[in-house]
Amino acid sequence: MRGPITLTIFVAFAFLATASATRAANCPQAEISSAASDLQDTRNALMTLPSAKDTALSRPMQSAIVQMKTQLATFILAYMRCQPENADVDGIEVDLSRLGWARELEPGRVDRNDELPPLANAPGWALSFETRALGQGLLGVSASFAIPCGRDTLLMIFEHDDRGWREIMRVASPPYRDASQSYQAFDYALSQPDDDGDWFLVEKHLPTTCVSTMSGIGYSVLRPTDNPLKPKVLFTGQDFLSWSEEDFGRVSAGTQSFELRFHAFDSQSNLVEVVRRFSVIGQTVTPLKNPPQQ
Repeated sequence: MRGPITLTIFVAFAFLATASATRAANCPQAEISSAASDLQDTRNALMTLPSAKDTALSRPMQSAIVQMKTQLATFILAYMRCQPENADVDGIEVDLSRLGWARELEPGRVDRNDELPPLANAPGWALSFETRALGQGLLGVSASFAIPCGRDTLLMIFEHDDRGWREIMRVASPPYRDASQSYQAFDYALSQPDDDGDWFLVEKHLPTTCVSTMSGIGYSVLRPTDNPLKPKVLFTGQDFLSWSEEDFGRVSAGTQSFELRFHAFDSQSNLVEVVRRFSVIGQTVTPLKNPPQQ
């Protein structure tokens, strides 16, 4: 599909009819259709805004990015309310991608400008969804979309209880005036529960940049609270990173620790792998001795 998206009720229900057959019988399909339609309206508005040539954003662009994340969350919530406890994780990703009109340029392909679909470089044109089974009865749903010079990402963690799938944590960049504050190349890991049953999430992201392959890598440690929109931030950190090797950093978590790996240049301008390790005990995050750089 090319150009601004026109999502009709007929198309929405056609996708719904072919989606996962395991949806709950009382699934509010009209609510999903409405949320999908609102998402495309928001996406069209974002796509038609003049794209910035640097990371400084106009006020309309700032507002449109915030609204895009709001509508993505509304769409995902409406869909997840329809899913049974044993929902197929891969099927959820397929459904969200179809209903949300996800699309990306072909990976690794270099296109001439005249070969690109209309508006392919516009903010909002590219959109993808990813789902992960996280263990402990938890499920992660993330959505990533194009912004000027890069991407931004929204993550929602769900838990199933007697009322169905319920959001228990949301991770997203705060509203920003500069795209360098977005969550690009986002990734995350969930710890195993400790003896008290408590777990934490560690995330890493890169700021959007228009020209440089030198960047910062930001990371944070979060615990769930009673308000999914306000997780408790235990720790934030930042380092310099080089993604000239297409390595945007990797993060992993244990029961009471996490590890971050990325590449950066040392004082002799050698590209080395940097490892950061931390313990997470209760509400305290403590740096651990890191292995030598390689």
